[in-house]
Amino acid sequence: MGDAEAWRRWNAWRYVLHALEEIAPEALEDLARLVPVYREAAPHMDRPGWYIHDWESLGTALEVQTGVPGYEESLAKVRDFREALLAWGRRWNLAHPEPLGWGMENLRVWAKVPEVARKPVVYTGPLVNIPPFPPFRPPEFSPPIYGSKKLGSWSEVEKELRQAFESWLCECRAQYEEWALHKRELLKHARWWVAHRVKRWPIRTLHQQAREEGLVKGGSVLIEKGSPSTISEAINRLDRELNYPAQELSPPAP
Repeated sequence: MGDAEAWRRWNAWRYVLHALEEIAPEALEDLARLVPVYREAAPHMDRPGWYIHDWESLGTALEVQTGVPGYEESLAKVRDFREALLAWGRRWNLAHPEPLGWGMENLRVWAKVPEVARKPVVYTGPLVNIPPFPPFRPPEFSPPIYGSKKLGSWSEVEKELRQAFESWLCECRAQYEEWALHKRELLKHARWWVAHRVKRWPIRTLHQQAREEGLVKGGSVLIEKGSPSTISEAINRLDRELNYPAQELSPPAP
């Protein structure tokens, strides 16, 4: 996966996870129940050479260290945590490396600061190289101080400048579109996504069920109305941006 794709995916998940806090706080309550399991595993995950920093590295560490003499207790504790976190993800239709890694990050904080448990505080982005915009390369010409014969008329110079500027704009736009996540309605779509995917509400009843559950902010129901086709299209489009569902995730073999 390229840097631009990783950046867009993380940003899309960030909107979904913010919506999760608003629309399905019960999923966070359930995640917080894993704090004791995390505390049991944390000292073992911090062992030198294990390099556990996200969901995927957690699985890799288990695979690499399995069978190493003296690591039996560490492997058991870490595997118990991984299986518990994966079970949480499956209960809430969030069995994807992004929300599982996000869950690990927040459990790390919640275990140390219990008073913020159930309140997401960490949204660590991917390590990517964000390129600068391409430099503008104007055409070469000299001021007519010495009567240069190569200059031509100002209209010719202006034409070359405009062409160079338009070419530069096209380069900038292409790079922007590669990295951009179009956010105008993303929060609305993320709320629809959470209501349908996580809470498993039928698309036709999202607004009604949100009202009945008291999901209201500033006098407005958090789940906006929309035709079933519009909501379905938005959810499917967000699925593609999130890479959801991901390849089936399974605990490493013991």
